[in-house]
Amino acid sequence: MTDTMTDPERYRHVENPASFLEEAVSSGCSIYLVLDPACDLQAVPHLYATEPRTELTLLFFDSSLQSLHEASPRVAVVSPDASIVRWLEERDPPGWGLLLATPAPIEDVLAHFRSLLLVTTDDQEVIFRIWDGRILSRICAAMPKEIPMLLGPVRRVLTRTEDGKWACIDQSEETDFLSRPYTPQPVHPCPWYRFTDQHAQIFRDKRTQVVVLNITETLRVETPGQGLPVPENESLPSFVSRHVDKALELGMWRLEGLELFVRCCLLYGEKFPQIAPTSIINVFTRHPFDEDAAIASMRQLSRS
Repeated sequence: MTDTMTDPERYRHVENPASFLEEAVSSGCSIYLVLDPACDLQAVPHLYATEPRTELTLLFFDSSLQSLHEASPRVAVVSPDASIVRWLEERDPPGWGLLLATPAPIEDVLAHFRSLLLVTTDDQEVIFRIWDGRILSRICAAMPKEIPMLLGPVRRVLTRTEDGKWACIDQSEETDFLSRPYTPQPVHPCPWYRFTDQHAQIFRDKRTQVVVLNITETLRVETPGQGLPVPENESLPSFVSRHVDKALELGMWRLEGLELFVRCCLLYGEKFPQIAPTSIINVFTRHPFDEDAAIASMRQLSRS
């Protein structure tokens, strides 16, 4: 069982990231920005305009999410006082990403984070928004023993929490960890990290939001190849959110069931399950509600 108490040495709230980034640079680390383009319409244009000599890399490239290249976070080398860093600090768009300090080559950092883009649960594989500081900081604060696995070759992360505070997440509590020589480690094949009941408890108050994000991004990956109809007059996130709420009201709870319900609504329309075959209707009207039976029926229906 992992620790459930915040470790002040590995995870702490700080007033300003500059001194912590500069300390890492003086210890031999490079600083990389992982920027989510969805955080603000001006984020990526500002990065291009203020860091013209920086080569940008797509986090999703050569990964299980590579078909989502337009939505991929951008990864760029920056200095602690870079204009984009000051812009993010002042504007503070929600979920903008991470600042990473590492002595490792960018290829090793990317390989590690790409290995975490999918994780396993009891039900299935899901997308892990490892680049979202609000999610990463919540896990690291509650489960500090997970930090070495999550950070991999990264020595320090600076990011914003959900309540707007700066969080500093360190790979180790040892005093010289920033300056230690870098030793490459094998990269686990994706997916290797597992979300447990403890992770679910940490995000219980945010579960619906996280579920909607995961299902939406999964459908965006699969829809081009599987022919699932995309709503014509509504965004996919809005459609997913409405139908997840509907499934929860019906008694669904497991992630697999919620995703299957959304898939069936895309295939059969707004009135699912009322317009489904009689066997499906019977499963959803049974009292008490049997989620296992509903999932088994929707599996068969989504494959037909």
